[in-house]
Order: sequence, then structure tokens, then C-alpha cells
Amino acid sequence: MKKQSLGPSPTGWALLLFLLILAAVMRFWQLGNWPPGLYRDEAHNGLDALAVLDGNHALFFTANNGREPAYIYLTALFVSLFGRTALAVRMGAAVVGTLTTWLVYKLADAWHGRTAAYFAAFIWAVTLWPVHLSRIGLRTILLAPALAATFWLGTEACRRQNRWLWLLAGLVYGASFYTYLAARFTPVLLAAIIIYLLVRGKWRAVWPGMIWFGMGTAVTLLPFAILAGQQPGLLLGRTGQVSILNQTVNGGNLWATLWQNVGQALGMFLWRGDTILRHNPAGRPVFDGFIALPFLIGLGWSLKNWRRPAAMMGLLWTAVMLGPTILAADTPHFLRASGVLPGVLILPAIGLARLWEWEFLRGWMRKTAVLILAAGSLTMTIRDYINYSQSPDTAYLFEQAARTLAEQANEEALGVDRFIDDRFWSGWPSIPFLATNPNIYRFQPDAGLPPLTRISQLFVWPYAARDFIPPALPESALIYAQTGPLARGDLEPEAYPLYDYYRVMPGLPDWPVQARFGDQLALRQASASLPDPQTVQVDLVWSSDGSLPPETAVFIHILSPNGTIAQDDAPPGGGNWPADWQRPGLWLHDRRLITLPQPFDPARHTIHTGVYDTATGRRLPIADAANRPLGDSIELEIED
Repeated sequence: MKKQSLGPSPTGWALLLFLLILAAVMRFWQLGNWPPGLYRDEAHNGLDALAVLDGNHALFFTANNGREPAYIYLTALFVSLFGRTALAVRMGAAVVGTLTTWLVYKLADAWHGRTAAYFAAFIWAVTLWPVHLSRIGLRTILLAPALAATFWLGTEACRRQNRWLWLLAGLVYGASFYTYLAARFTPVLLAAIIIYLLVRGKWRAVWPGMIWFGMGTAVTLLPFAILAGQQPGLLLGRTGQVSILNQTVNGGNLWATLWQNVGQALGMFLWRGDTILRHNPAGRPVFDGFIALPFLIGLGWSLKNWRRPAAMMGLLWTAVMLGPTILAADTPHFLRASGVLPGVLILPAIGLARLWEWEFLRGWMRKTAVLILAAGSLTMTIRDYINYSQSPDTAYLFEQAARTLAEQANEEALGVDRFIDDRFWSGWPSIPFLATNPNIYRFQPDAGLPPLTRISQLFVWPYAARDFIPPALPESALIYAQTGPLARGDLEPEAYPLYDYYRVMPGLPDWPVQARFGDQLALRQASASLPDPQTVQVDLVWSSDGSLPPETAVFIHILSPNGTIAQDDAPPGGGNWPADWQRPGLWLHDRRLITLPQPFDPARHTIHTGVYDTATGRRLPIADAANRPLGDSIELEIED
């Protein structure tokens, strides 16, 4: 083992503090919103955290294919502090990911010295893979610090021949089995390291310390081992589903699948990473172009110096802990491969340290080169993660639409009833976790709705009959109908509106008729605004003396001197309000959002609205309240 280095200088402590702050900024900035939404695996952790707070102190949580308990208990702590929010579910990951910077530093310092330790801490702080794992509320992030602490404490115990450090290392290692399922592969790694040390004649360094290590492991692992013995199906169910031993996964050709997975796993560092968008900007390798060369230098140095235990342990760590992704579907899978962290990140740290100390270049030249590589890697991570977090596809796969539904149900005052179709409540776990308003009611469409006597919100599944809505409406009401945001599942090729939204306000405001469109519709209110320079929002409130012909459509045209630059044509209510639902006493608030190809210019652009018959294309004549003709369209002014 490498001789232990002295403690950091004041400058060293300042640098380490800077790296911790950098790691925190990379993890906490926009944590509740980047990535957008709250994926169902995160939401299940939140729901189980609520169960923990209600007294369900389970050792293994069976929902959602089964999960180890450590992150759920950590989430329970932050839910108790920050409430039922996406931020609370992700807070534990961000805190752990930040503090792991220090553990990576300690491990790299114990193995390769102070210079490599600073670079290892930096790489952990800014590399996109550990940054992303620290920003999603999944248990995966806990395995890296558990392994880093285990190997650091084990190294110190071996160096000092201290049985209490051996015992502590064992306690931490046993606790790693409560983090993430890839920890079950670590006995293979320990066996490989022990065999290496025996072959190299280093057995005295770990004997009898491994006895104490084993005792510590047994203490923390025993409850989990008893549970596994009593209910093996709880712990092995998910493994069997994704294993390449499963013919559904290997397609009947196990060996070809194995070799293909080996190649894809090895290629994930520099060539092609995880293609599952929730885990990674699709296909982005672990190391960007600035860190690729240091990684290769560190890998080459470790292979050349394989006789050194620290070098060989890093190689064994990386090779063995690729096993969980090699032996399963979707290789390379960044969650299943997370057991290689932080060991593999030490390899480019070695490379940067070697470049920093390279004697063939002048000091200022080599240090400038290293700083350029470090700054470039940081810049690429920031750029790629901002683009990733703002991508519509990322929002789809993190189920942003379901989060929007829950937040929309929460935002109204307490005197408003919210009715949510039970399909949403049971199908999207983020909704029961995030929807906290006490006036929320689940409903079964077949059972119908109660009479809507108070202001009410309805969240309705758009792809089934909605004939239960009209009987529940009051005699007179102002109704707002809106299409919900788009959603798309993993295997769905096209995005679709997740829900239709209705806001029912019993009673009618004192708004006189502003214009009549033929004998079908009366316009009560009209306004136009700019939510942003390239979006026009138009709000129209319609009334009628009876049901409408199904061919009735409202147009919004944005005109320039050269013609129409954007438009929106749809039935009143945007298609969410069937024509035969309209009746006297029901006023419809119709909102349209129109995206423009260029910023709106009041000096050049005008907004016009009207009504026409889709069957004939004929526009309905317009008259004002005094029955004076106004042509076939009305111009709307942008409100300040």
C-alpha cells in the first residue's frame, strides 16, 4: 500500500472546500426542476417514505419490483422537512452525492497520493454520470459512497493493522447491501482482490484483519440475510426479470448476448454510453473528450503497474463491477453499472496527476494543459446537462405531465373541489405523492360525478367516454376547458395529451354580450396577451342559446402585411367541449396558445378571431350588441 500522505496544507483545505462547493452547486442548482417531472421510481420512493413516516419500518420495500431500504429512510427524513415535493425526494441524492466528493478524495489519497486525490474529487464533482445520479431520487447513488468508504477504511486498516478500522470497514460494507442491488455483486470483487493479494504474497497485510472485517459485515448484514433466507423471492425477483439467463432477454443465444454486452460495457467509457434517456443524455459516454486522454493514461499506467495493489484494485473494481450490467439487459445500463463508481473515476485522476507532474514539459505548460482539460470537462457537463434537462423528450420520460396534473390540483384555494380520474391516481405514482390538497377526490367514470355545487376542477382521461360530465354540471356556470400537457411512455412512439382539464365555476359573471356570431355564439369576453415574445395567448368567453352544430370552429389568425404567420383553428374549447354539451346558462372559457415563427411586433402584426363552418368553410357574420354588422372577424389588441 502507498505510504499515507500528510494532511492537507491550508491551501489544500481551501481547494478541497472549493471542490465540495463545486459538487454542491452541480447537484443542488434547480434540483427540484432539473430533470423535469418526477419519474415513477422516484415517486414510489416518496410514497414508501410516507409509509415510513406513518410507522411502516420495513427492511425491504416490495412495491415497484422491490427496493432496498436505505434511500427510502433517507427520503423520509427530507419529506418530513420539505414536504411532499420532488425536491424532497431528490434532496437525499444531492446531499449524498456532494459528500461523496470527500470520500473519493480520501480513497484516492490513500491509494495514489494527494495530487490524484484532488483530481479524483474534481472528476466526481463534475462528471455528468455521478452528477445526474445525484439529481434523481433513486437509491443508486448510495452504493458509490458505501464502496468508497469501505475501501478507504480497509486500506487504512491494512496500513495501520488496526482491528477496529477493519471492523468499521466491515460494518460499512455490510450496510452497502441496504443501498442498491448491485452491491450483491461485490463479494466477487472482494474475492478477486483477496486472490490477487494471496498470489502476490501480500496475505499478511489482510490477515487476520479480514476476520474482523467479516465480523463487522455480519453484524450489519445479518437482518438482511435473514430476510433473504425467509423470502428469497423478494430479493431475486427483479434480477430474474432482467438477467441474460432469461431467454426473453438473450433471444435464445446466451453466449452471443454475453459477448455483445461485454463489448458494449467496455465501450461505455469513451464510445457509447447508456441510451436510456432517463439515465443519461442518450448515448453519451462516461468521459467527455477532455477527460478521455487522462482516462487512457490512467488506465495504461494501472495496467503497467498492476503489481501495485492500489493500481490492481482499481482495475479489478472496474472490471468486476461491470458485471451487473454485462449480465443483464440494456447494456450499458448506468444504474446497474454504478458499482464501478468511484473506482473508475480514479483512473482519469491518475492520468491528470501524471500530466500535472510530467517532467518533459515546463511546469506552466503542463499545468495550463491540465487546467484546460478540467475547465473543458466542467463546461461540457454544464452544457450537456442544461440541454438534457430542457429537452421535451426528457420531460416525457420523467413524466412531467403527471407532475403538472398534481401541481395544478394543488394550486387552487381550499374551497375548490378536485376530482381526479382514478386511472391517474393508480397509474402515475407521482400524482398520489405530490397531490396533497385535502379537497382531492378520486372518481370512477362509470360511477359518475356528484353534482358540482362548488368551484370544481376535473382531471379526465381523454381517451374514453366523458358523458358523465354534463349531468354533474350546474344549471349556470362559467367553464374553462383545456387540453393537458403531452406525455409519452417508454415504448410509445408518439406523444399525446395526458388529460383534459375542466374548471367549473357555478354562477355567471355580469359580462354583457360584446359580439354575436351568426345565431350560434355570443362573445362575452376577449383578450390577448404575450406570455413570451413568440407566444400569443388568446382568451375568449362564449355563450349560446343552445347546443352548437358539430361543424362549428373558432379561428385565431396572426397576420402580417405579407399574410398569415400563425393560426389556430379548433372547435370552441379546443375540442374538449363537445358541441352537444353546450346549453343556455353554460359559458365556455376558450384559451388558445399560438407559437409564432418570430417575435410579435405590434407595429406589424395583428390578431383576428372569428367563427366558421368547417363543412362549408363559410365564416359566420358578426354583429355587435346593437346588432350592427362587424364583418366576419374581430381584431384583438394585445393587453399590457
